Amino acid sequence: MSHVLYLTRDDPVIYLKAYGGVQIEGVEATEITCKIDSPQLATLVEEDGNVYVTVSASCYLEVPVNSSIIIERAMGSALIKRVKNPITIDKVLGNLVLIEVGQADVDKIGGNFSAQHVTGHLHIGKIAGNLTVDDAHSLACEKVGGNCVLRQIHTDALIDKAGGSCLVQNIAGDAHLAKFGGSFKARGVNLGDGVKAGGSLELIDCQFVRDLRVAAGGNIAVALNKDQTDLSLNMTSGNEKIKIEAFGEELSIRDYEYQQIFGDGSLSVELSAGGSVSIAEAPEEGEDFIGDLSDRFSFKESAFSEMIQRRIESATRRADAKVKAAEIRLGKIQDRLEKFRGFPIDMGVENEDAEKPTSVPKRPAPPVTRPAGKKGATDEERLMILKMLQEGTITVDEAEALFRAMEK
Repeated sequence: MSHVLYLTRDDPVIYLKAYGGVQIEGVEATEITCKIDSPQLATLVEEDGNVYVTVSASCYLEVPVNSSIIIERAMGSALIKRVKNPITIDKVLGNLVLIEVGQADVDKIGGNFSAQHVTGHLHIGKIAGNLTVDDAHSLACEKVGGNCVLRQIHTDALIDKAGGSCLVQNIAGDAHLAKFGGSFKARGVNLGDGVKAGGSLELIDCQFVRDLRVAAGGNIAVALNKDQTDLSLNMTSGNEKIKIEAFGEELSIRDYEYQQIFGDGSLSVELSAGGSVSIAEAPEEGEDFIGDLSDRFSFKESAFSEMIQRRIESATRRADAKVKAAEIRLGKIQDRLEKFRGFPIDMGVENEDAEKPTSVPKRPAPPVTRPAGKKGATDEERLMILKMLQEGTITVDEAEALFRAMEK
């Protein structure tokens, strides 16, 4: 079922709280459509050009393509695509996917984060899972718990720290990729700062922008860019294996450290490996070692969100069952009273306005009496309870409790 909210403008600011999974798609429209299985679990309100959306179950939202989106909280996974204006996200407990969006600023992600075709700057604070970015203007990420994959960043890219491995390909600006717990492999990257990897490290056709240090717990393999010939390589090998086959130099030595100067050696690069160090020339055409990433940009509901959805569905079923049970109990009460009184209690009186006297003297109701020793409610008591029930002054459960008390 769908909720539709017609808007007064085509570039609203949308504030969203989602307690389940949410998929958002920008469309050419001046309305917001919310598709959700349980419509009572969604509210959409517009106020002064801002739109406030709260959904308590998984849903699909169509919003104007020029919307700005502010997600205060997403308890499940989230996917946003084709939204041009800024996206600001405080917290997503599940996975987050961005496709064909403008700039985005995300604080915390409890699962994986994937972004593709981002035309503006992409900033992420903390990611508990993996990071995947394929085609973005620029990137800055502070901390990643898992692995990183970066491809086609048009200006600068920065990652402060990641617990897993890193694959990087084609960064046009400066890459500031600091520390990784696993292996590191890069091709076509301008290294603006040093890199440290817990595993092996491989650099293919990369440019060293300034003096820096590259360190790895395992082996280091560098395939030098043909245009970068003025280098001073200061190599350290933990297992005393250093091999050079580049720019007319060929040597293989068993030593802990070695210095190799190419050209005038104006740029100093330190290579420190726990294993071996090898230097070669980059091939004319490098392989696309990252490959197909399409499976990383599909919406996958988080386990936490699925649990919430199951609980919501269960609660909804219980509520529906209680309403049905209340209707059945009310029907039984009516049947009992109709049988006892001999006529339907909701029977109307036809032509009530015809020849109605202006005033009718009221006679006080006789006191309710019950023969000595007799149990159970009197007719008058039953009718009084039913009238209170119909007027809403008591609930069905309270009416039944009164009947049970009178039967004692």
